[in-house]
Amino acid sequence: MLRILIIALFLCSSIVSGQSESVNPNNNILVGLTNLGSNRAAFGSISIIRNNRNTIDGTVYLYDEWSNDGTVSSEETSVRLDNLNFNAQRNAFQSQIGKDSIFTFNFRNLKEVHINDKKFKSVFSPVHKNNRVFEVLAANKDFSIYKDYRIEIKEGNPNPQRGSSNDKFLLRYDYYVQQGENFDKFQLKKSKLLKVMGDKATEVETYIKSNKLKVKKAEDFSKIMDYYNSL
Repeated sequence: MLRILIIALFLCSSIVSGQSESVNPNNNILVGLTNLGSNRAAFGSISIIRNNRNTIDGTVYLYDEWSNDGTVSSEETSVRLDNLNFNAQRNAFQSQIGKDSIFTFNFRNLKEVHINDKKFKSVFSPVHKNNRVFEVLAANKDFSIYKDYRIEIKEGNPNPQRGSSNDKFLLRYDYYVQQGENFDKFQLKKSKLLKVMGDKATEVETYIKSNKLKVKKAEDFSKIMDYYNSL
């Protein structure tokens, strides 16, 4: 099984150096895997994709396609992949090995994961009472804001004239804010964001208004946080 993983990752990934010595992708891929942790079993596992007998429309993944650029990082080094995706139902990152098999990463030995323009990390959530992988929208000394992806299943209509008869996966998400020891559900809107910004709120509000920024627009939110961090 490990040999299958080595060959698969060799074909679909490239290894890049982190703080440790650079790993040549033409060398044995096992070197790159062991750089991510002393325990290979804790790094992840292979599973076989089995077709569900009951057809469900939609997908459990964040991206419809597997051709996504990603970087999986530990404290020592990083692995760069071009076939990474996030399974919102399992709250885990996966890399496609073949048509019928995937590799699921265990976050235990990982520091963070970047996929396309998003950054993810594992955080203990008092709400869920365990560690959970969140997208990091903001992180500074005062607060952090996370986006939590999840999957709901919409039941199909037995009457095909009133909609699809198949069940359907729906991608949903919630926001959370962490301030000190507090970890709470969060509404991503201007008034709530300004509230967590404390004595910087007035300056940030002026900046938002003068630049006509929208908190829920990713590009604008990034500008708002850059401005906040500069104060």
